[in-house]
Amino acid sequence: MAFRSPMVLLGLFLLCRMLSNVQSAPIKITRETFRECRRGQWAGIPADCCPPKTIDGPIIDFSPPKLNPSKPLRVRKALQCLSGKELRTYTKKLQKGYRLMRALPDTDPRSYARQYGIHCAYATGSFIQDGSNNLTIDVHVGWYFHPWHRAYVYFHEKILQKLLNDTEFSLHYWNYDNTNSLDKNEALHDGGCYKSGLYFPPMYNDPTKATFQWNRSERAFDPKRPADLAFDGTRYNISLGPPSFPDNLTLAQIIWRNNELMHRTFLTWGNSTIAFMGKEYREGDPQALGIANGAGMQEKYSHTSMHCYVGGKMFEPKSAPEDPVFFPFHANLERLWDVWLSLGDDHRNPTSSDWLDGEFLLWDENAVMNRFRVRDFLSAEALGYTYQKANVDSWVNFDTSSPYPES
Repeated sequence: MAFRSPMVLLGLFLLCRMLSNVQSAPIKITRETFRECRRGQWAGIPADCCPPKTIDGPIIDFSPPKLNPSKPLRVRKALQCLSGKELRTYTKKLQKGYRLMRALPDTDPRSYARQYGIHCAYATGSFIQDGSNNLTIDVHVGWYFHPWHRAYVYFHEKILQKLLNDTEFSLHYWNYDNTNSLDKNEALHDGGCYKSGLYFPPMYNDPTKATFQWNRSERAFDPKRPADLAFDGTRYNISLGPPSFPDNLTLAQIIWRNNELMHRTFLTWGNSTIAFMGKEYREGDPQALGIANGAGMQEKYSHTSMHCYVGGKMFEPKSAPEDPVFFPFHANLERLWDVWLSLGDDHRNPTSSDWLDGEFLLWDENAVMNRFRVRDFLSAEALGYTYQKANVDSWVNFDTSSPYPES
């Protein structure tokens, strides 16, 4: 048997002891996390957005709704395919809901100010990991991005339902990834939406309504300006100001760019769990700073590009939900998460308990604090809703070797 010196053996023993004591654990938000909330920052810009440090009342464990198997699920529809009476009715309800939400006092956690404020706290390192002095928390740039935002939009939608006294109200989605309008007969056949969603939803651009946000880029106010998804989020630099988008592209060129970007991020670059969902992020890990340092493919590219495209409040994570268009935009990101899962055997959610048991706190429609886990928000159907089918063939089947259109 080979001889090892006592010092070598002692070193091996200490190494084994050290490795055996390393235990991973999920990120968890608690009452203590709220009590210790502090001034955060995003890209060096201070963010004072802590919720009240004392959570009034109980914290209840979230429980998915009990569904009636004989009742159809609510359907979130593609905004661009609403028309006629359905469009008028939905627009009126949507704008009423935000009018009522904005009228709530800021002391009410369901108020619009508190709704966008809590996102700011979760997005700027305002929360720190319990027992830590400096390990800040961010639900962006990592694997909690998709489930946390699904929960955020879900509770926001529930608050609107409560204010409207309408449990069937849904936050329909902005289907900006659908670049091509297909034959109407196909849409009539399966009830899907096959109309291009490239343009900013008009119902969010009426300056007399509560769904309006004046602080946007001029792109959002131009009804003929198509969304451009091809901004490279890894080049996102706040010190340089809002990024510029090319003004001289034809519609055909923007469609090519968008389809190519969506195809690559979902089917080439994003063809594994971590690549699409983002960097693993556990208790004891430092916050990833900058989307190039851990964001998944959807968060890094089309998500960041659309935030920059709309601009204004939407440009910065600390203020993005101050623009109500944030919510149909993120409803589509959530739908696209489900689309990604359907596109290949390698497209799977993480299975680690450090992801599944991540715990967060958000207020519900009754102003009661809910403790929810990632595993509670893996399925839209389990939450009582589904998505209208929409065209994804234009980018799923896109030939990336096809020539770029000439001007």
